[in-house]
Amino acid sequence: MKDAKSKDLSELFNTITVRNVPADVDEAITRQAKAAGKSKSDFVQEFLTATFGDLIGNFIRTSELVALMDLEMARMAGTVLSEHVYDLEMTQAGHREFCRILGINSNDDLQRIMLAGMPYLQIRAGQLKGTDSLAKGNSLYAALLANAASRDEETVLALHRSLFNMIPEGTFQEMINELRKAMRMDAFEWSLI
Repeated sequence: MKDAKSKDLSELFNTITVRNVPADVDEAITRQAKAAGKSKSDFVQEFLTATFGDLIGNFIRTSELVALMDLEMARMAGTVLSEHVYDLEMTQAGHREFCRILGINSNDDLQRIMLAGMPYLQIRAGQLKGTDSLAKGNSLYAALLANAASRDEETVLALHRSLFNMIPEGTFQEMINELRKAMRMDAFEWSLI
């Protein structure tokens, strides 16, 4: 019985080997694992699982549509796209919040949101004019924001409180209402604030 259970678990996990890790990176991993009270193997496994278990991060890094629209958004904003592959605008926790608030469960959900949000990328690009560069994934973030704008006021406010609280409320409200106007929807009166 124990062997069958072990076999079932082993089918869920794979072993990988990483070679030629720079010495300074290895030392950083060693120090951080020690500080966390974990073995290097456990620490790296948790880090990889968190990074590659991130639905939005994975979609940003693999979607050809997002890559193409990121370039287009940078052009429309009059700036450049960051060259750093891992330079995402939001953290994994931020990505989980987007998923929770907007009910995103799969790549299909993200693809649908991205396609529906494409007509509004120019508006968001205009809102980002003057930035030095755009991080990869900004087109998806813009589509997610447009998706939220098409919903109810409570959802938009939850998004502001959780992910966009660094933007003053009035500015955020104007951004959302600009998107709603383009969608031919009534502006929010922001009665819940």
